[in-house]
Amino acid sequence: SSISCYKCFSINGSNPLCEDFFQGDMSGTTSLLQTPCLTNLRGRQGLFPATHCIKLVAYSGEAKSVQYTYRTCSRDEGDDNGITRTSHCGFIKLDWIHPHRRFRGCLSICDKDACNQAYYHSISIWNIIFCLNLLLLLLCV
Repeated sequence: SSISCYKCFSINGSNPLCEDFFQGDMSGTTSLLQTPCLTNLRGRQGLFPATHCIKLVAYSGEAKSVQYTYRTCSRDEGDDNGITRTSHCGFIKLDWIHPHRRFRGCLSICDKDACNQAYYHSISIWNIIFCLNLLLLLLCV
C-alpha cells in the first residue's frame, strides 16, 4: 500500500498553495494531494508506492536569498543513503536545483497520510533550530 502526500514546488512564493501557510484544507490544495503517492527509485524504471512524505524548505545564502518549498513523497530504500532516514535542518545540497551550491533549510520526513502540509502542529526542536537559523541568516544579510 502507498501513503498519500502533497506534491508541489514553489520558488519565492511562485506557487502560493505550496507555501508554508498551507494547511491542506484550503480551497485548491486538495488537487495537490496525490493518492496514492508514487515515486521513482534510484537505478530502477517505473513508479513505486511511497512510504514517506517529504517537505523541504531551503534558502540560498546570497544577499537576495531565494526560498524553495518542495513537497513530495519518497520510498524507504532500506539503506543508509535514503532521504527518508531522518528529518534534519542545516546545510542541504540540492543538485537538482543548482549543482555545487549549498542551501540552508529543513527537510521534514513523515510517514502518515497527508503529513507534509504545514509544519507539524506541535513545536519540535527542529522547528526552533530552523527559526533560529533563519533569523541568523536574515541578520547577517
